[in-house]
Amino acid sequence: MLLKAALAIAALVAVLIIGVQLRTPRADRNWVRELSRAPSFENVGEGRWLLHDLRAFEYKGDGAPQEAWRDTAIDEADLAEIWFFVEPFEGFSGAAHTLVSFVFAGETNETIAMSVEARKEQGEVYSGVNGLFNKFELIYQWATEKDLLTRIAVELDHEIYAYRLNVTEAQAREILVHFIERTNELAERPRFYNTFTSNCTNELAKAAKSAFPQALPWHYSHILTGYSAERLHDLGFLGDKAAPFEELKTQAAARGAIRAAAALPETSFSESWRQKAGLEILHAR
Repeated sequence: MLLKAALAIAALVAVLIIGVQLRTPRADRNWVRELSRAPSFENVGEGRWLLHDLRAFEYKGDGAPQEAWRDTAIDEADLAEIWFFVEPFEGFSGAAHTLVSFVFAGETNETIAMSVEARKEQGEVYSGVNGLFNKFELIYQWATEKDLLTRIAVELDHEIYAYRLNVTEAQAREILVHFIERTNELAERPRFYNTFTSNCTNELAKAAKSAFPQALPWHYSHILTGYSAERLHDLGFLGDKAAPFEELKTQAAARGAIRAAAALPETSFSESWRQKAGLEILHAR
C-alpha cells in the first residue's frame, strides 16, 4: 500500500512538472490594466533612447487611478544617480517588493522608475507559490516615479524605504543599459516570472552584476527579498558601511513624505518628497 501511494504521488508530481514545463509564456493575455502595456526602448543613437509606454497613473487613494501612458526620451549621459526602494510585506520580515528609480539631470530632466513584477491577468492575485510554477509572465514595468511610489504609499498605504545607491555615474549608466536591453528582450520574447530565480530582487541583482561582476555574489536575500537592503549596506552600496543598518533604515522611511507630496505635479514630486523625508539631494534640478 505504501509503495502504491508513493508511486501515485510521484506520478502526480511528474504530471505537475510536465504541465509546468509545457506552458508557453505569452504577451497577449487579458492583463490587469496597470500591466497591460509592455514597455520598450527605441535606440535613437549616441546613447539616447525613446521609451515607449511609460506608465504615468495618478493615484488619489479614493478610487480607481487616472490611467495615462506616454513616450519619453532619455539620454544615458544625463543619468545622475539610482535609488533603491523596499516595500516590506506584512507578517514576515524576509518578504518585500523592491524597485529602482533613475534620476536624470540635463536635457532629460526626469526621474523614472522601474519595477520587475509578475504580470497578472484580470482576476489573478499574486502568490509566491504560484510564482514557482510558471503562473505569471515577467514584466519590467517602467513608470514615472510618482506613479510607482504613490501607488505604494497612497493607494496601498504601505511603508516604503528609499536608499540612494553608492555607484558612479558610469556604473549607473551600465546598469541602466542592462535594464533597457532586458526590457526589449522581454518585449520580443516573453518569459515567466519565478519566485526564486526571476523575482523583483534577483532581476535587479543581475543588472548590478553587469556593473560589478565580482562584487555582488549570490545571497539568500535574492530570494528572501526583505533582507536585500541590509545586504547592499553590508556590501557598501547603501549609505555609510560603518554605520548601523537600522540607523540608515530609520532615515530611509519615506511613506509619510511621499503621501505629503502626492498632490504635486510630476515635475516637482520627486525632489519634493526627498526634501520632506530629509534625504540628501545631490542633483537638484
